[in-house]
Amino acid sequence: MVKSHMNRMTGGNGMLYPIIGFALCVAFIYMSFGDLWIDLHGETKLSFVERNGTQFMVDGKPFYINGWNSYWLMDHGVDESSRSRISAMLQAGAKMGLTVCRTWAFNDGGYNALQISPGRFDERVFRSLDNVIAEARKHGIRLILSLVNNLQAYGGKTQYVQWAWEEGVGLSASNDSFFYDPSILGYFKNYVKC
Repeated sequence: MVKSHMNRMTGGNGMLYPIIGFALCVAFIYMSFGDLWIDLHGETKLSFVERNGTQFMVDGKPFYINGWNSYWLMDHGVDESSRSRISAMLQAGAKMGLTVCRTWAFNDGGYNALQISPGRFDERVFRSLDNVIAEARKHGIRLILSLVNNLQAYGGKTQYVQWAWEEGVGLSASNDSFFYDPSILGYFKNYVKC
């Protein structure tokens, strides 16, 4: 009796359950990872994140930030031997369902400096930053590009204060002068314009 019931459900050949199982697996994979697939031209379309009140929006739909901090991406991209870490990190983030990475778009006055001195830049480091942006897009990751930090690492406001002090135009050697000294503010505004 059970066998005849199975034959009626599967058309007599027992293939219905494997087909349903396969279809469910395909649907699960698509629902889980379909938004990460790259189009046929190899580019992922990433619309700009906008704001509607207190809600972030992308293409009219709510966007929830699920992200991490990898400040070192631009710095590692300068050296050919460590460049592969950028793609690996962004790919790992995408596979985990992360959508946003915060990374430094500055490095002032030190090793692999983007800004060597006020208004002077290293083209190698700019190319590295371009590569980070391209890799993020390839993996469907949006970036928050930090332009300065509050610490001494990678220069930040400390380096701006030091530059102004060394040139004799700084009002104070205090790191907080970054926020009010006209010369230092001018340095930073020029950096942001570049």
